Amino acid sequence: MSSNPPVRDRRQLLEAAGATLNGIDFVDVTTDQTQLYVHFLNQVAMAGTLSGATPVTITGGEVVSTVLVEPIDETSAWSTDDEGRPVLALSVTAPGDFSTYTLQVSSTVLDPYFDQAPCNFKANCPTTMDCATPTPVCPPPAEEQVPIDYLAKDYGSFRKALSDFSISRYPDWMERSEADLGMVLMEALSAMADELSYYQDGVAAESTIETATQRLSVLRHARLVDYEPAPPTVATTVLQLDVASTGSGSWTITTPLRCFAIGADGLQVDFEIEDPDSGLGGTINFDVDARWNRTGLSPYYWDDSQRCLLVGSTVLSLVGHGLGLYPDQQLLLDSPAADSADPPVRELVVVASASETTDPLYDVLLTRVLLSAPTVFEHDLFDTAVAGNIVPAVQGARTSETFLIPGGTPVPTPTPPAPVVVRLGANWTPEDPTPDYRYCLASAPLAWLATPTQAEDTTIPAQPEVVLSELTTGGGTGAPWEFERWLLDADGEAKEFTLTPEQYSPVLTSNGTTWFDYDGDGGTTVRFGDGTFGMVPLPGTVFGLTYRVGGGTVGNVPADTIAYVPGGQPQGSIVSTCTNPFPAAGGQDGETIAQVRTRAPQAFHQPLRVVLPSDYVAAAQSLPWVQQAGTTFRWTGSWLTVFTSADPVATEEPTVDELESLTELLDRRRLAGYESYVLPPRYVSLDLRITVCGLPTYFAGDVEMSVLAALQPGALPVGGVGFFDHSRWGFGQPLESSALLAAIQACLGVEGVYAVVYRQRGVTPDWTALPETLTFAADQILRVDNDPSRPDAGSLHVTVDGAK
Repeated sequence: MSSNPPVRDRRQLLEAAGATLNGIDFVDVTTDQTQLYVHFLNQVAMAGTLSGATPVTITGGEVVSTVLVEPIDETSAWSTDDEGRPVLALSVTAPGDFSTYTLQVSSTVLDPYFDQAPCNFKANCPTTMDCATPTPVCPPPAEEQVPIDYLAKDYGSFRKALSDFSISRYPDWMERSEADLGMVLMEALSAMADELSYYQDGVAAESTIETATQRLSVLRHARLVDYEPAPPTVATTVLQLDVASTGSGSWTITTPLRCFAIGADGLQVDFEIEDPDSGLGGTINFDVDARWNRTGLSPYYWDDSQRCLLVGSTVLSLVGHGLGLYPDQQLLLDSPAADSADPPVRELVVVASASETTDPLYDVLLTRVLLSAPTVFEHDLFDTAVAGNIVPAVQGARTSETFLIPGGTPVPTPTPPAPVVVRLGANWTPEDPTPDYRYCLASAPLAWLATPTQAEDTTIPAQPEVVLSELTTGGGTGAPWEFERWLLDADGEAKEFTLTPEQYSPVLTSNGTTWFDYDGDGGTTVRFGDGTFGMVPLPGTVFGLTYRVGGGTVGNVPADTIAYVPGGQPQGSIVSTCTNPFPAAGGQDGETIAQVRTRAPQAFHQPLRVVLPSDYVAAAQSLPWVQQAGTTFRWTGSWLTVFTSADPVATEEPTVDELESLTELLDRRRLAGYESYVLPPRYVSLDLRITVCGLPTYFAGDVEMSVLAALQPGALPVGGVGFFDHSRWGFGQPLESSALLAAIQACLGVEGVYAVVYRQRGVTPDWTALPETLTFAADQILRVDNDPSRPDAGSLHVTVDGAK
């Protein structure tokens, strides 16, 4: 396999004598912005080599995305400069906007790296600012947020919170011996906190949610107010596998394939290669290939000046042909950090398409990969590793059991099925002795999986990782029984079951009958219906149960810790190495009784009605797409009409579906006799002319740039956002001239402010002195974007006097 040659200055090679390829040097735009002259690097003839129906394209604009090039007459369009290098004259139908465009020429003698060049139609526009790109200023590091569980109430929860914090803050501290000074300090603090909590707690009872101690009681109390406590959820991650070579073709890994990590306490944390979207319900095949190992894919950079794969890149070049990449395949980009103390820079990219090509200058075989989405980090391709064989993984280990409903003739099974707990059903009578069947899972805790799309009941925070099916003669399984959050929602003929947090332990076996006793809430029990709410299983039915054991924050292991694939598995020999390039995430401990006791009443106390304007605003802002809202009441005849405007996140205009969702929400909660309408926000665009006095030691252009940077929207290099950034302005928020003058006065090189005049776009044609307070209606938002491509969104003009 070829690699990058040692000399990487392509421009120097193309400008050297004897070059057979040419390249674009620069593009000259005339003052009328309709004539362009493309200059080339060397004297290699270009006339007659243009190819394609549109050999020259100009793309990349913000408002005018593409500038059309008029047909090229090659007999008159070509000329040469003083040194005999070709020059191509072009004409465009209309000028572009203020964006920097990319001009690309398709020719048989052009080097692929120099077949395009940037051009700007506004380069000749007058300006007092420095044309050089300002030196980027690194923003201050983000402040680390410390997770604090304010509901921790006993020794174990305090010790666990401190242990979790030590893992995140001091990942290299692996010692968990009781004699360790850190553990002594942690346990002493936990014991002190437990003693303080003891004086705040009292004797509990099961009659109310405030005093209940058993989880099942708390769960039932919470459901009375439509609150569903969060169960322990499992963590998910992705794995990068290196597999053995097959000689030809690829391997297929069939779920599940077990692997594990060693936790901070030295215990094994199990994971399985599995698709979280399908869970235990199906078998998924993943194709892996030795060509996609970490050592099998090598990134390629075309020139030393562009060794970095920049943020927002959508093209990646890999060395070699026959890599076998396919659309929607995930690839890992792994780059070391600049400082060895920092974690590596990693991200997953998705292949949109892959095509084979060649670098004609160095004769290197390449695969050009188009990415489905731009990259989000910068990668130095000299040190970056590219790897495939990316598969999803879920924390936990699956287990299987069988149990028998007593009576009847059961189907034969390889091992005797376990017995179930039989209790008298609700409303039992001697004439109708309907039993209540319950089966306790042999292992705990049961894993729950939080998925992006839940069932119709969106109050369920997660779904259990469990599959329950009837066994048939011959070892097969029938249709699975469906999980139901509670059996009150089940039909009498529905094959549905529910799960309750309770444990029953066997205490006596006599004449083939096992007697059970309640043993607290440390387990999970499968419960069936009574014929009215859910079907009663038939006597003699043998059930096969497959479920996952795991969950909790223990599954949130750091990156590069899942590195073990146990032997003895059918496909274990395929995998040579296994690692998780990213930390496992999503593992959450179940809500404690104290947490449910606090949150359930609060959820019930939230009013589902809107009366005051603030109620309408609060209801609108409860939707995830609403950034802020404004409401006004108007008398429209014989009643009051409520008008609500919503400002969406990351855009200016809400979609039709978003407006409909907000309208339906407010209609459900409004008072009778009130009409409610939802309207898009109204933006008030201002043009501002600001005259400042600059200090005599500063250049006028630098002062102007400083003022514009401090006022116009966007992030500031030193942190924060500009004065007119959208996040700073809400509905009806007035413009205070004192705040604007203070922001200007704080800019570098400003000695004072002479005057500020304004006009409103589309409303006032004349310039007016800015008043002390400029007010707006409740459904209006101030906008001063200062975007030359969108002058209708407001503008800023700064005049500097007194500076040099």
